[in-house]
Amino acid sequence: MSRMPVKIPPMLADTIVCGIASLDKMLFAETGPCRLCGGRAAPYDTKEKIYATLHTAEGGKKITVFVRRFRCSDCGTLIYANEPFYPDTRLGSSVVDLAIALSLMHSFTHTAEIINAMGIEIDRGSVRKYALSDLPVPKINFFYGFPLPFSLFSFVGRPAALKNGSTAGTEILAASGFPAAYRAPPDGAGTSRTRQKQRKEQKQKEKRESQKPADQRKKD
Repeated sequence: MSRMPVKIPPMLADTIVCGIASLDKMLFAETGPCRLCGGRAAPYDTKEKIYATLHTAEGGKKITVFVRRFRCSDCGTLIYANEPFYPDTRLGSSVVDLAIALSLMHSFTHTAEIINAMGIEIDRGSVRKYALSDLPVPKINFFYGFPLPFSLFSFVGRPAALKNGSTAGTEILAASGFPAAYRAPPDGAGTSRTRQKQRKEQKQKEKRESQKPADQRKKD
């Protein structure tokens, strides 16, 4: 039996897509001293990275951002500017946050279906990878019944005039919690992996409770 297609309110989908599209070609060019030796970071080059791929009437549209790279003048280490990506991830941090937030309420497959219906390309494997990672569980708010991360709305309604300025990039990073600087806590507190484990244990507990005879449940 085929699954019913996911229905997303058009206004919500348009808001999300337009917000992400507003990041297209934005430059992120600010950094600090070398994290290894404290040396001065000298400009090296600029790298274009895919933030997200959107579903449009013309097909898939890649939203890219530019990230300035630097070389430490002392030790030669390659340094990336503060960027809107978590360490070792390929999608923009707000898309990752969205996958994590939805996966706490839905299966990995259904989460991918919801995100695609919102106009953002993602597959089940990516959702599963982020949901079971040590990335943080984002702050959320509910819109039309969906748990959406604050980071996703940090650029919604942002004036197009701010598009190409590094100042605008700094505002986006601040609203997203500076994802590139994230480091998982040793005890895993607040991570998606820990929350998924707790969710699984709670489901197993509820299943065991439902299988008990009614009189035994009353005693418990």
